[in-house]
Amino acid sequence: MSANPFTFGNPIRDPARFYGRKQDIRQIVGRLLSSAHESTSIVGERRLGKTSLLYHLSNPNVAVTLGLSPDHYCLVYIDFQGLTDITPQRFWQRVLGKMARSVCDRDLVPAIHALRDQDNFDLEDLFDTIDDRGLYIVLFMDEFDYVTQNPKFHANFFGGLRALAMHHGLALVPATRRDLVDLCHSDEIKGSPFFNIFANVVLRPFARQDADELIEGYLKGANLAFTSAEKELVHRLGGGHPFFLQMAGHYLVEAKRQGLRSKALAERLAADFDQQADPHNKYLWSHCSESEKITLLATLALSRQKPSAKIGPNRDNLARVHARAHVDVPSLLKRGLLIESDGSVKLFSPSLERWIAREVAAPAGEEESQATAAEWLKAGGQKDLEPVRGILPQFKKKYWPLMAGILKELSMDVSVKLMTELITGRLM
Repeated sequence: MSANPFTFGNPIRDPARFYGRKQDIRQIVGRLLSSAHESTSIVGERRLGKTSLLYHLSNPNVAVTLGLSPDHYCLVYIDFQGLTDITPQRFWQRVLGKMARSVCDRDLVPAIHALRDQDNFDLEDLFDTIDDRGLYIVLFMDEFDYVTQNPKFHANFFGGLRALAMHHGLALVPATRRDLVDLCHSDEIKGSPFFNIFANVVLRPFARQDADELIEGYLKGANLAFTSAEKELVHRLGGGHPFFLQMAGHYLVEAKRQGLRSKALAERLAADFDQQADPHNKYLWSHCSESEKITLLATLALSRQKPSAKIGPNRDNLARVHARAHVDVPSLLKRGLLIESDGSVKLFSPSLERWIAREVAAPAGEEESQATAAEWLKAGGQKDLEPVRGILPQFKKKYWPLMAGILKELSMDVSVKLMTELITGRLM
């Protein structure tokens, strides 16, 4: 049996399997090729392809096609994933070790190794030598969050790193889940001028064209084909996220190999996809603020109303029903939990919608009593929510404050309709 062309879990290492990110690559490489050899920060939610992009950019064969000649650009990929105990000294030991393996001028290797073995790093002398050779070092630093959030790294470390990037042939391309300045362990670090040297490139879900290219490219390489309806299933579940697109494609291929068709195929695909996607959906939800959770549920509510200019799930209508939606929507779009098309906003995947429905509803037989609900409403001075007292026990008690927030933000009719759909499983 031939291998399934769609893979998920590990980043993409093979340039032939890398799709999308053309504009992001142009911006990053354009800054590297500028006279100032400028640094760029890559920001993206988990599973949006940061590591795959760094692998792609640091691949020597790809770099040549982008104009990053190996005679001048030494590309160094470093992963800080899980290094919670790293110190500034270990940081430079790790960087110098990677540089020794990647540097294009092998005459520099003894000097790099000698410096790596010292207790104090005279980095200025090394980078002066690198400058004299007409070389530029590019550090692609994956999971740089583990450095910025580590209290062992003080302002002088970031100041020194900035000075090397400003005055020598060193460019930094860190990848993090949030903006660098939001990942600092102290206000002192947050105020460091280090963060001013970067332009941000925010990774977002793929546009439809890039998603199509990924799907078609993988199918062509495996001599397989999807029908138009099957491709639409992959697009709906994947929501433009390369990781989830690959997951949906993988399970669609497996379902087709089992001989499933039409409704049976769609049901199997959704079930297999949800089982794999649920831990990721849980992570995304758990990293949302209470206000963002209300915005997600408000988006669900508006998307289920009869379409009209006053009710549809767009930014203006969301701002009318939830005071903080104007702040939440850009953040959720940036993280990829929401996607926007033709002026309408929606959750990126029906899988996330189904997970939220299962998450907030109380399991059968574990509901709180009506008396508990009445007591909770009375204690919180929320008599205006009395009409939904009968519904509250159908939700996990930890979500009652969230449901109360929805009821206060949305109209009673819209809120009750959404809550009823969540309970009865119509979102499932």
